[in-house]
Amino acid sequence: MMRRAVWLLLVVSAAVGLALLLRFQHGNVSILWAPYRIDLSVNFAVLILLGTFALLYLVIRAASQTLGLPRRVSAYRERRRHERAMGALREGLTALFEGRFGRAERLADKARADESVAGVAALVGARAAHAAQEPVRRDVWLDAARESPSGALAASLLSAELALDDGRAAEAASELSELHARKSRHIHALRLGLRAYEQAQDWERVLPVLAQLEKREALPPAVILGSRIRAYRALFKARFGDAGALWELYKSIPRRDRQTVEIIDAAAHALADSGEDARAARLAEEILGAQIAPRLLRLYTRLAGVPARERLAKAEKWRETHGDDPALLVALGELCMAEGLWGKAEEFLVRADALAPTRRSQRLLAELYERVERPADAFRYYKLAAAETTAAESERALIPR
Repeated sequence: MMRRAVWLLLVVSAAVGLALLLRFQHGNVSILWAPYRIDLSVNFAVLILLGTFALLYLVIRAASQTLGLPRRVSAYRERRRHERAMGALREGLTALFEGRFGRAERLADKARADESVAGVAALVGARAAHAAQEPVRRDVWLDAARESPSGALAASLLSAELALDDGRAAEAASELSELHARKSRHIHALRLGLRAYEQAQDWERVLPVLAQLEKREALPPAVILGSRIRAYRALFKARFGDAGALWELYKSIPRRDRQTVEIIDAAAHALADSGEDARAARLAEEILGAQIAPRLLRLYTRLAGVPARERLAKAEKWRETHGDDPALLVALGELCMAEGLWGKAEEFLVRADALAPTRRSQRLLAELYERVERPADAFRYYKLAAAETTAAESERALIPR
């Protein structure tokens, strides 16, 4: 409104100025065109020039508008097509989230009329066809999305995700490997890669993906740790019997992961089962010196490749650090039994059974009393161990599967 007022003021001012100028102008203009001569006043000549300019302007503008009419009609039709496509895409997305998958596909097909949203529309159609259990139509939609320059990456990610939903882990892993090779390592691609490699049991690729996700804080630490433990357990299991490969794998573990009990437990058990008792004992001692790990303690007591007296001396030092932990007391008792130290073994095992009675401590006590020819005590502890076993099996039977 203010702009119009300013323009009106300028036009009125120009008109008043022109009127004043023409009022005091008494000159003539002569036009000679032999054998003719035309005399005009200056004022009239100015009016003729202005009128001519205005007429030419109108003629040129009309011609321009007429010549540009096909272009404007085409632009209008393109704009209308784009608006209809966008409307269909919005409605298609709504139908997809509402679970109306057939309608979502039909609207996605309408939206494909506009090239600018054809890729997105194909992705919507693929998702809807997959939800409707139509794999043939889904693959057609995915191929259409890949042909769109803006939808190629999204189509690859969606294809991998849908393959994971169908349990086609190898296909998803192959798709994502190509994306990762092209440096497409954003968070969603990494998460899909983790799922795919875990399902395909490609544990070698799981570890670097976990490192990337941890660096970007894209998953909870507990989830990352659980996946890393599963990966290392599977890798150590796959190298069973090859002591050299097992040790090389252990050396490749980052220093911080060597403090994870479950990872070292897997490494120590694999080394022990492959005949590397000394190395397994070294790994167990690194953990047990800092904390009590019952599985590692049980492994440590059966490492026959390391002298029992040497293991017993280490375990007694851990007792000074950790106190009378039941699992440690049982391990001490078992090691004393291996050395024939029946009195000390009984002392450790009785104390462990008093703190936390377990089948293992009771079975060991029964075996000890059997060896020292105390059959009544041996029978009593065999009976207690059997009762513990029956109770544990009953508890497992009550747990819903």
